[in-house]
Amino acid sequence: MVSMKKSWIKKVIFLLMCVLLTSILFFAIITISYYAVYKQRLLEVNSEMASSWTSSVDSRLNTVYEHMYDLAATLFKKAEVRPGSDRMDYKLQKEIQDAINLKLMTSSDITAFMVLDTESELLLYADSGAVPQTMSYALKLFLGEYGLENSVSINRREWDVVSVLENTFYVKTFGLGKYIIGAVSDVNNYGTDSLSTINAETALFLKNDTDLFYCFGNKELNDFVSHEKESDYFRKKYAVSFSGHNSANATAILVTRQKGFKVLWKLSSAFLIVDSALCVVLVALLFLNIDRKVRVPIKNLVEATEELSKGNLEYRLKPEEAGSEEFEELYTSFNDMSQKIGNLTIESYELKINREENRLKMLRAQMQPHSFLNAITTISNMTYTGEPESIRKYIGAFAGFTRYMLHTANDWTTVEEELNHISNYVNMQKIRFPNSIDIVYDCPEEVLLKKIPYLILFSLVENSFKHAMTLVETMYVSIKGEVYKEEGFEGIRLIEEDNGAGFSEEAFTKLANADNDDPFTKEHLGLTNVRYSLNLIYNRDDLLRLSNRPEGGARIELLIPDMDEREKVIKDETSGM
Repeated sequence: MVSMKKSWIKKVIFLLMCVLLTSILFFAIITISYYAVYKQRLLEVNSEMASSWTSSVDSRLNTVYEHMYDLAATLFKKAEVRPGSDRMDYKLQKEIQDAINLKLMTSSDITAFMVLDTESELLLYADSGAVPQTMSYALKLFLGEYGLENSVSINRREWDVVSVLENTFYVKTFGLGKYIIGAVSDVNNYGTDSLSTINAETALFLKNDTDLFYCFGNKELNDFVSHEKESDYFRKKYAVSFSGHNSANATAILVTRQKGFKVLWKLSSAFLIVDSALCVVLVALLFLNIDRKVRVPIKNLVEATEELSKGNLEYRLKPEEAGSEEFEELYTSFNDMSQKIGNLTIESYELKINREENRLKMLRAQMQPHSFLNAITTISNMTYTGEPESIRKYIGAFAGFTRYMLHTANDWTTVEEELNHISNYVNMQKIRFPNSIDIVYDCPEEVLLKKIPYLILFSLVENSFKHAMTLVETMYVSIKGEVYKEEGFEGIRLIEEDNGAGFSEEAFTKLANADNDDPFTKEHLGLTNVRYSLNLIYNRDDLLRLSNRPEGGARIELLIPDMDEREKVIKDETSGM
């Protein structure tokens, strides 16, 4: 009789082939998945490098803008800037030219500086010594023509990107009465040190609405830049990442060639064969032990975890019933975890408090204005005027300003101490910009003695100077304090007003919708810091109120609860532990 049973050899071969094919399929899926993850990671790294470069450039362009602003202040103080005024004499021309040369020596990021009198042919110009003669002549002509057509307000910080003799530059010009002040900065000044890409073949471009400008690297890679796309993408093994400028009307585009991805197929095949053979031998042993050594202990652990999740902190496992040394240790660890979980909850709260305190310190550090370099530059400029008494007054005020700003040991101060610091700061600005500032204080005695967070009120005043200060009209600032009470609040209210342009609708939206985890906006960093600091201290987001005055200008209300309100917040946070 013929046997109808199939050969066990064929069955074993079939099973081995299935194991082998499954292993090959598994390895192929892993390879494809790794390749996809690799591409995504490359795109992320490329995007991070592009963002890092633009952030660095934004910071340095803001510094160049500060130099332009200081030059404008010097020009405003020394010359008559109103239209129809007399042309500056030779002595004043030399002083302004010396100031321009000093700026070029101070900052290596400035390629060329210009001051243009629009009512005469007077053009004061200087560039760095590294600029070739042909390029120097071209930049001088370009700045004169560009300034007449594209000058903006002195308070606008944005830069444009242009090409002069096939070289890419950042350019900015703004008007000051009949004068135009302009500067250009060669993109090559910012180098490629921050673009430490994973592959040597890379290129950087800048793009505005219509044009693409070459910066560094392989110029031929511009073929991989698509004008229709605005987000990161891959194209023919090239990663293309976009990063918008905050200080320039342009987008940086970083193109990086993908690194070769090779798989050692021979070694992989040998590994798969050995792996398949081992699987056949070990699978049987695995199933014999998995139930007794793994499934039952895991089941017990799951039940214990469910009990723990229900709040039964007294539940314990029996290590002698674990079935193996490894699970015995795991049972013991679980029991230790159950015993310590209450302490861990308290430690978690303490970590939360430390984290919030660190974030609050970070916010206070950001509240400290970057005025030290400006002050030093102002003192340097004042030496040209030959006014030793003004210099002595300014240095004395600056010493008091620095002393207060570096006094960070205390988290709290009084309204009176904060107003003294503000007054000292305003005196510095009055010396720097004579007859351009008028400030009024109105705070009763009971308000002056109240405790407030360090630098919280000063940040409001500094914000007004940043956005409302001009060199043409007098800036008016009012600070009023009063004891205030409304539903859900009892404490003091501090009101700060100015006569500037006020808040735009966009600013209201950004400040109202700032995320607590990422609360800062570039335009009003000081106000977002204040709002978030109040949230951290009092656990309330309604203590900073912004509006515009009917007659024009900004109005900011700062509500400071009494100290017992702060104690109530701490009590509420700890009551649930």
